[in-house]
Amino acid sequence: MNRYKELVSTIGWAGLISLTSLLASWAAISSLLSGNAKLAIVLASIAFQLDALDGFVARRLGKASEFGRQLDSMVDLINYSLLAALVTQQLLLPNVLGFIAAFFILAFGILRLISFNIKGYFEEGDVRYYRGIVTCHLSLATLIIFVAKKTLPIDSLPYSDWIIAFILIALSIGQLSQIKTRKTGALLFWIPVSIFIGIGALVWL
Repeated sequence: MNRYKELVSTIGWAGLISLTSLLASWAAISSLLSGNAKLAIVLASIAFQLDALDGFVARRLGKASEFGRQLDSMVDLINYSLLAALVTQQLLLPNVLGFIAAFFILAFGILRLISFNIKGYFEEGDVRYYRGIVTCHLSLATLIIFVAKKTLPIDSLPYSDWIIAFILIALSIGQLSQIKTRKTGALLFWIPVSIFIGIGALVWL
């Protein structure tokens, strides 16, 4: 019994938010595989919002820990890399190109998260930077391309599937690049963006 009490204490409030984010993401994946793209994207936007909150809560409560960092990274793998891969293969490019692009998204997402857990941020003055393109930015790009395909005549362009696959594969590989990506405030950037995505899915899809 003490073991479970210790686990609950280790997870804490921030970890509970991370697991709730995972639940929303899993519901999004289930909806996507059931053919309900609108609900999937709304649920994904909720997962993004919850993921943006967990680190904030951990810092406010003074409970930031290595366990929390690892948990957040594992949840990010599902929230961003796996979800983006499935959106690509199921909705954007339901063909061999989509299968290949989705593999790159997932594989390089895993490698990027492992690399980040080992190396962390780097700093220049008071500014923190990520190395390479961040997994959540790639996931955001995937959703933007999907909405664009639904609202603009992109499919009528020559080689549109090849162009989309090239963009997503390049972004995937870019996760391991030395590109400097400034760390944006979760509350100032990701929550408004994810709310906009959710509302956009309800209105446009």
